[in-house]
Formats: sequence, C-alpha cells, structure tokens
Amino acid sequence: MKQYLIPATLAGALALTVSVAGQTPPPASPSQPAATAAGPVTVEGCLMRENDVPGRKANVAEKVGIGEDFILTSTKMVKGMAAPSGGAVGTSGTTGAMYDVNGIDDETLMKHINRRVQVDGTFEKLENATKSGELVEIKATGIRPVAGECAPK
Repeated sequence: MKQYLIPATLAGALALTVSVAGQTPPPASPSQPAATAAGPVTVEGCLMRENDVPGRKANVAEKVGIGEDFILTSTKMVKGMAAPSGGAVGTSGTTGAMYDVNGIDDETLMKHINRRVQVDGTFEKLENATKSGELVEIKATGIRPVAGECAPK
C-alpha cells in the first residue's frame, strides 16, 4: 500500500504546482498608481511660446527655427485629474501648473498665443514631473479660446 502512496503524493504535488503556475498575478493595488494611466482631460490656461515664459528657455532646435514649444501656463483643471507637477498632484481647480502642449500643429497654436484657452487631450510623459526643468506634456486633441485675460509678457 505504501508503494502507491508516494507516487500519488508526487502526482498531487505536481498537479498543484502546475495549477498555481497557470494563475495570473493579482492586479496592482490602488496604492501602486500607474504612472502612465491618464484619462481625457480639459485644462484651461494661457498659451505661450516657451521662450516667452519666465524661467524657461527655447531648446537648441527652436533656436535654429526647427519647431517651437508651446506652454500652457496659469492653468486650472476643467475636467479630469491634474497630472503631477513639480512633485505635487492636484485635482480640479488646481492653478499654476504648466504643461507642454503637443498634438496640434504649430500654425493652429500660433493663432492662440497669449490668449486664454481650453485644451482637450491626455497627459503624457508623467515622469517629467520629477525631472528638473521638464514639463508634463498634454497631447492635445482640441483647443478653443475662452474668456479671460493672460498676464502680459
């Protein structure tokens, strides 16, 4: 009888090992936020050329006339959750964060320079919030003017 007990025990252990190995890992807990997860947002602010924003300078490509960076300043969240900015996460109504606007052609953005706008899109490069001098990007899908003034340069 003992002859059959050892092979049966080994077979059971093997079956349990295969069963456990085939299971998928549990989803990440809420205390582990996904750095790239971002839903649609609407952010209101003043659209400026990067070299017109105090404390920011145009990069090498911009200086030689290749492309231009556009920054949304004096922002507030209209819809969605604010992206990390300088190590702080805000919510609707947060003011003061700046975002690099991408996804809309330069010609369209130039029409809105130094004006208050609302930008629809999603946040990208959230890791930039922890890098000195870098901005979180908003990949814009739309832009529209809104009432309000922007501070003069």
